[in-house]
Amino acid sequence: MDSSPDPWWRTFFESPDSFVLSYFPEPQVTHNQVEAIINLLELEPGERVADICCGHCRHLLPLQQAGLRMIGLDVSEMMLHVASELGREQGVTPCLVQGFAQMLPFADGAFDAALNLFNSMGYMDDAQNRAMLEEIARCLKPGGRFLLDTRNKKFQILFAPYRQVVELADGSEVLLRCRYDQETSRLESVWSDPLDDDEVLYTASIRLYRPDEIEDMLAAAGFDITGKYSEYDGTSFAGFERQLIYRCIKRPD
Repeated sequence: MDSSPDPWWRTFFESPDSFVLSYFPEPQVTHNQVEAIINLLELEPGERVADICCGHCRHLLPLQQAGLRMIGLDVSEMMLHVASELGREQGVTPCLVQGFAQMLPFADGAFDAALNLFNSMGYMDDAQNRAMLEEIARCLKPGGRFLLDTRNKKFQILFAPYRQVVELADGSEVLLRCRYDQETSRLESVWSDPLDDDEVLYTASIRLYRPDEIEDMLAAAGFDITGKYSEYDGTSFAGFERQLIYRCIKRPD
């Protein structure tokens, strides 16, 4: 669990507003990402794959339809409920577990591959972010593949929306303000009433890591990095792009 008394992610992702405020991409983008995930990790039908912090399973459901034995874990009851409903509509019954990424309820070596996508890496504090990577490694077979999609710190600091009005699904508006805290290396986001800054509706706090910091954490968790990309299509990461994607292999025990 998060060390703070009321972790922002415990409440943020229980609200339907999070679907708008998280800026989930269009379905075609997700479709392209799913095809790329299969290629990047060389996934074969029948392999057992964990989607850690799966959200509403926009990747998990099509991966399961492609013949993979998917298990999704997320802390949000609402997101898992939405995932189940989406699966029912698509004729898919997903295997979903509510739990914490830093304390995975899975056996050692249970999976052939694992995913941690869409920037959930930095939600917790440093110790818990490291624990999440260590837990993912523990649950992978030796030689198991891991795909980590996170934020590029340099891009986030330069291009975060430091003051922006956002329209919610019901047509109402909120004011988003972002601030990078140099002392904690966290991007702090606050959504408030546009007419009253003191009426805070939601908050978020993301720990931003330099690539070398992430690579040290992956190595310490037991991973070898076999690819470093800025896009799911395998475009190499040059340093300035929004996304930072790692393809990793769990080292033999």
